[in-house]
Amino acid sequence: MQLYIYNTLTRQKEEFIPLMEDPNYKGPKKDFVGMYSCWPTVYRDPSIGNYRATFTADLIRNTLKLLGYNVQAVMNITDVGHLVSDADDGEDKLEKWAKREGITAREVAQKYEKIFKEGMKLLHIDEFNVMPRATEHIEEQIALVKTLEEKWYTYTVEWDGIYMDTSKVENYGELMWPNYKKRLADLNAGERVEMGGKKHPTDFALRKFAPENEKRQMERDSPWGRGFPGWHIECSAMSSKYLWHQFDIHHGGADHITIHHPNEIAQSECGFDVHPRVKYRIHNEFLQVDGGKMSKSLGNVYNLKDIEAKGFSPLDLRYFYFMAQYSNFQNFTWDQLEAAKNTRHSLIKKLQWKKTIQDKKDFESDPLFQQIMEAICDNMNTPKLLAAVQWALNTATETTYAIITWLEDNFLKLWLFETIVEEKFDIPAEVIAFADQRVEAKKSKDFALADELRSKITELWFQVKDTKDSYEISKL
Repeated sequence: MQLYIYNTLTRQKEEFIPLMEDPNYKGPKKDFVGMYSCWPTVYRDPSIGNYRATFTADLIRNTLKLLGYNVQAVMNITDVGHLVSDADDGEDKLEKWAKREGITAREVAQKYEKIFKEGMKLLHIDEFNVMPRATEHIEEQIALVKTLEEKWYTYTVEWDGIYMDTSKVENYGELMWPNYKKRLADLNAGERVEMGGKKHPTDFALRKFAPENEKRQMERDSPWGRGFPGWHIECSAMSSKYLWHQFDIHHGGADHITIHHPNEIAQSECGFDVHPRVKYRIHNEFLQVDGGKMSKSLGNVYNLKDIEAKGFSPLDLRYFYFMAQYSNFQNFTWDQLEAAKNTRHSLIKKLQWKKTIQDKKDFESDPLFQQIMEAICDNMNTPKLLAAVQWALNTATETTYAIITWLEDNFLKLWLFETIVEEKFDIPAEVIAFADQRVEAKKSKDFALADELRSKITELWFQVKDTKDSYEISKL
């Protein structure tokens, strides 16, 4: 079955044809699909929004594997160079956090990289083939800057650093479609970042010089003196080292479409003399909270510890991520996470003792298998996939269980065949009375009373769930 994915570069859904099968590809022969994902800057606890991006990278990788491709997946670890403004001024995020925690910047990086990877395990996201650190690839970054300098794409701001001259880059910013040229033409100096010594508003730092009278922890020598890399240069250098100058897929969050990825494209294509640098650009949309932006000022930046403190499993969050297509905004509420938990729990109850192993060839022609693959190949439409699974369980057969077993092992990874030991508890007579009264209220279409009775049950630390013929009561 053919995969179609949404390509941000062309703003359309396209048939996926890997470079190794593309007659227009002139680079070295490859026997793998190469994908690179921008993430994370390891300076604080990853949020559930950060992990949605990591989940998406895993989703892309698992989709390709499901279709039989050999995948070389790379995800960078940014442990130097990412300034607080996401541009070219301010403190390095790790240096700032080091002062806050009273430890070294290197210790900050090690601490939060460990936390990030532990979170990946809890979400059943395997580590990627290569997870290179920016600090371990300084030589490659310097080499690329030197190449750009030799090709006259750079200029030096004496007190600041070496900058990329974007006026010399053909089609700079094309990733920002539509009307990107007008958007750039309307960009006033200082609107995007302060100009400082830059020639153009969109120019960006390739390497920053060590500030005078300020001792930074993460500085290194270079042909231009002591300093540290610009944020963008690491991705070009490391992706090129592990995937060559051209590769198949580059993934990142939608917030990278306007600055980080246009800059990365510019320095890569000019430095390596390739166009396009990457064939498919894939971006996941933001995770919102209660219909708005997730932000520290609003106090709604949640992490995995917050999820677990509320009694949820990280796998409930993984199921929640599946409930929205990666390319759409997803709205997080505790009620939505509760719904994900209940649905996952319901699936586990239906699938207990039903794990069935069959050869994939034995069910490839089954309608359920076809529906599943059609959903996955339609730009990884996970809501459609979940709906197909739920519908199939209404009239499940042994083949149904075999297909879901295969899907769980290779794609979902939700522990759907986990054995549940039901907790035994006594239901107070008062709760049962309220539940019975609620049934009668619903029959009489007195829904206000029914809601009031549900609230009374909840106040007693129980919950009632309607079934086809009656109701079920469980503890909160």
